[in-house]
Amino acid sequence: MIDPSDHLVVDCDWHYADTFEQVAPYMPEPWKTKFQKSGWGGTGVKQNLSAFFPASTGNRFNYGKIEREFSEYPDGGDDKQDVVEGMDHLDIDVTLQISHLILAMGGISADDRRVESFVKGYVDYMLEEVLDPDEGIYGLAPMPYHDIEASLDVLDRIEDEEAFVGVVMVTAGASPPLGNRKYDPIYERCEEEGYPVVYHTGGSGLDDYVRAGYQDMIETHTLGFLESNMSQIVSVACQGVAEKFPDLEIVFMESGVTYIPGLVSRINEEYLKRSEEAPLLEKKPGDYITDFYFGTQPLEVSARPDLLEICFDMIGTDRMLYASDYPHWDFDSPSVITNLPMLDDEDRRNILGQNAVEVFDL
Repeated sequence: MIDPSDHLVVDCDWHYADTFEQVAPYMPEPWKTKFQKSGWGGTGVKQNLSAFFPASTGNRFNYGKIEREFSEYPDGGDDKQDVVEGMDHLDIDVTLQISHLILAMGGISADDRRVESFVKGYVDYMLEEVLDPDEGIYGLAPMPYHDIEASLDVLDRIEDEEAFVGVVMVTAGASPPLGNRKYDPIYERCEEEGYPVVYHTGGSGLDDYVRAGYQDMIETHTLGFLESNMSQIVSVACQGVAEKFPDLEIVFMESGVTYIPGLVSRINEEYLKRSEEAPLLEKKPGDYITDFYFGTQPLEVSARPDLLEICFDMIGTDRMLYASDYPHWDFDSPSVITNLPMLDDEDRRNILGQNAVEVFDL
């Protein structure tokens, strides 16, 4: 069995604990003034986070069995040295940084430019302060996909930046769903530039369950994170994104793997009965889904071994990307992959790093 410290490990889902105090100086007005500590009459940025990204999901650390060094996360914030130390601690060679705050963008219903403003500020902040390919620290640029032109502006900004190797589209709250032709200009540009599209579930999707009366994180996290990704997988597959953009790499993050056999089976069954409703497809939608890439976290290690093996066989170990979800307390270390008994050493190497090297052209 391989030791992850002896082989390349690429973490495709490392969350940078950004704060508005860090990003605000890089944002345009009026957001720059509003969301620095001295803004809004000196009330301070921490008290105003919900005014920017509304969410009612609370602190993900509540009731956790593991505590991070600073309990005030995400308000405490990260810096580059935190990333370097975390990578060293986990024996991870390369990380793809994803904004923590942007995952709540689905809670925005105001017709203004706050998401675009935050994303542009975040990109500049990360380039200036954090990302460093020489240290193995790369980024995934968030897409403010509510506004197609703003998204293309972000792609213009990162075009010549080695440190950004793909884009993130938050799956929670997307309306219309992300397979809609509205988003084709984003996909076309990403295909041209060689940027994989990473669909990442988000906390704002949990609000629907909170409002529906679910009481605890165990309920909302079970349902919301999974449903947000499933809804977009179905849309992207059925609306023919992979057919229209055959060279576009499609990745789904942070919903584990055990749901995929059921989803593939059901969508294929529907297609056999209603194929005329998906005229762009040249094969069954489930065949497109198993050509997507999937982050492993949170890997359902408590599942029956035979079920987990079926999931790995259906997806293919060449389509799986190691993801930790660090620094959230329920992250998966590389040993989650190395300890799986059904994998051989080549499978482990591919999942831990080699697949990501090819997908993100590292």
